[in-house]
Amino acid sequence: MKIPKRDVVKFVVKSALHRRSADSQEELVEILNRELRKVDAEYSISGKRLRKIVSGMDDVRMTVNTRKGRRPDRCPSCGSLLSRKFNRNLKGRNVLIGLRCRRCGYNGHDGRWTPGRYTFSFKH
Repeated sequence: MKIPKRDVVKFVVKSALHRRSADSQEELVEILNRELRKVDAEYSISGKRLRKIVSGMDDVRMTVNTRKGRRPDRCPSCGSLLSRKFNRNLKGRNVLIGLRCRRCGYNGHDGRWTPGRYTFSFKH
C-alpha cells in the first residue's frame, strides 16, 4: 500500500465532489480509492487521513452529525483545539453548552459530542 501525497488527494477530492456529494465518510473513501487506483494501483487512503485533509480545504464543506457520547478534549474530526461556548445559569454560574472547532466545523452540544456521520460536498 502506497500513501498518496496531500496535493494528489486534494485534487482527487475536488474532482470527485464536483460531480456529486458524499453522504458518509465511507462513501467518500470508496470514491477516492477508486480514483486513486486509476493513477497507481497501490494507492490507498484511510478515512481518518482523508477527513484531516478535507478539514483543511476551503472549497469542500464537511458536516458532522453528532450523537450522544463522552465530551472530547480535542476535536474528534481533525484533532484541533475546540472553542467552548458557555451560558450563565440562574445561579450565576457558567455552564458549558457547546464545543466548536474553527478548522473543520465540528459542533457538539447538549451531550451530543461523538461524531456519528460525516457528509461532504463541494462549496459552489
